[in-house]
Amino acid sequence: MKRAFSLLIVALALAPFSLSLAMAPAPKLLDIAVLQEKINTDLVKLDTELAAAAKALSTTGLQGNDAARLLQSIYENNSSVATAATIGLDGTLLLIQPASFKNAEGENISSQSHFARLKKSQQPVLSGIFKTVEGFYAVSLAYPVFTANNKVLGFVSVVFKPDALMRKSVQDYLADFSSVEVTAIEQDGLIIYDKDIQQIGRQTFSDPLYRSYAELLALVNRITSEATGTGTYSFPPRIGAAPIKKSSQWTTIGLHGTDWRLIVSQGVN
Repeated sequence: MKRAFSLLIVALALAPFSLSLAMAPAPKLLDIAVLQEKINTDLVKLDTELAAAAKALSTTGLQGNDAARLLQSIYENNSSVATAATIGLDGTLLLIQPASFKNAEGENISSQSHFARLKKSQQPVLSGIFKTVEGFYAVSLAYPVFTANNKVLGFVSVVFKPDALMRKSVQDYLADFSSVEVTAIEQDGLIIYDKDIQQIGRQTFSDPLYRSYAELLALVNRITSEATGTGTYSFPPRIGAAPIKKSSQWTTIGLHGTDWRLIVSQGVN
């Protein structure tokens, strides 16, 4: 009888604990589609704003106070934007905001490959990543500006930092997970986002930092050639540490025919 009573006491004592386990929320599952949607939303927001600016500039013209105010508004509304500019048909920078970059007005960018694409296609263009003279990595998003007669008047462009555009979405996403890393690369393997800013701008296939890790390079080869997928690789969590096994999934984000691979990785127990 004593034993039965003791078991009853234990059962009653454990009941609240069992109930709390039953009521506890299930752990969130890592879903790359959530992060993909967040970043795509920010990209589309900037793209939509620049498209509207191109339409407005067809009326205001590419120079003057109205055009300058429009460029300044784009700059102020988007924390990832470094500069906003109007460009002439010959590639001359006509207006640029913010004012700290005014000395760049009059420079010619016709030799840049993305400008050549823009002028030839007369369609919006998102460039590949490049290192600016100020030392940070950025991309250019540009739109043609048409006259009322559907002739190209010139172009409007923003230079923005992909890592700055992605950072807030990534931080919000990772708040729900531990030991998870996010990276983004171009289709040639160039890193455009990593929590370690020293990784940004490195070329995965040729940089000495990655050359010794055949498993990683094989996975990146798949990532650059396949729009979505999963895989594993081993790489040290920090310089001098032993490699650890990680599981990765990836998907694609981008605009106007320029794609970036978004990669989410976590350690494998």
